[in-house]
Amino acid sequence: MGTARVRRNDLCPCGSGKKHKNCCINKRKRKYMSEFALHAYTSHCIMFYPHDLKKLKFDQKFHIYMINMIPKLTYIKDSLEVTKDKIRIDMAVKTAYEEKVRGIDFDLEGVTDHRTLRINFNESSKTMEIIDGQGQGWLARALNLYRECTEKELESEILYIGQSFGSFGDRTAQDRLLAHSTLQQIQSDFLFNEPIGDLAISLLEFTPNLLTTFDGVSKDYEMSNEEDTTHMMKVLGSQPCVLHSQMINVIEAALINYFKPEYNAKYKDNFPRIEHLGYKHYYDLDYNSIQVEIDTYALNSDLFTKHTKYSDFNMIKYPLHSEETRKNMFKFFD
Repeated sequence: MGTARVRRNDLCPCGSGKKHKNCCINKRKRKYMSEFALHAYTSHCIMFYPHDLKKLKFDQKFHIYMINMIPKLTYIKDSLEVTKDKIRIDMAVKTAYEEKVRGIDFDLEGVTDHRTLRINFNESSKTMEIIDGQGQGWLARALNLYRECTEKELESEILYIGQSFGSFGDRTAQDRLLAHSTLQQIQSDFLFNEPIGDLAISLLEFTPNLLTTFDGVSKDYEMSNEEDTTHMMKVLGSQPCVLHSQMINVIEAALINYFKPEYNAKYKDNFPRIEHLGYKHYYDLDYNSIQVEIDTYALNSDLFTKHTKYSDFNMIKYPLHSEETRKNMFKFFD
């Protein structure tokens, strides 16, 4: 059974002919006095060019990846200024609609006089190569430097969302992406269409929380106190804050349904559904809701698709049950 939402001004599903807001909307009950939701938030995230995929080494076990289209970032070599304390350079930020220039200042830890450094540019790899007097070097990718040294969020269109957790947590993002047919297809489309932009990959590590609300006021629930206690012990006994494949499945599904990326097909228009076995765990435990939160500040990115734009002030939220059959645990005043 699906979870098509009946809105306030829709006809009430009871068949009365009245609008839902004037009929059964306030007759919904909480199923339990104590209701539960999974809340998952990004505890670590990185972004890089696909060209760097083979070279990077990750300490974290990332669970979700995104393939993004970002502006074309280019160092403006003639703007380079080096003083004793810092390096300053302008960067061109080009999209299909406009081109901006961002000034970036940074310093290198342990360098007492930056004027002693030798700086080269490799335009094809969007790299600034910095070498000191002892031959030690640093590579500053345009994307990394922009994210770390400017407060201006990078426009980042999500083209595809996938998971890298594996059935037993044994698959890494690198394993998945190095042989990823969709990434290869997107790269092929980029070469053919020559869009004004670059591809980037974002990796997200999620940490789960268990959210609980208790309604001790209305005393009007579908289930008895004994059934409520049994339900609570079942949820708490399931190790609700330990990551597992069904948790990653439901996070991925919520993200895909919310953003509806161009290259995704599954979950774009049919989440949540009780028939989906990939996150059946949360229906078996009779959870009320799912919430997913992305730290865009850590990514320094403005995440969006042609369908929607993510807001830090309005996290991704899905009740697992239709509005007319079960009250959302976070709606206290209707």
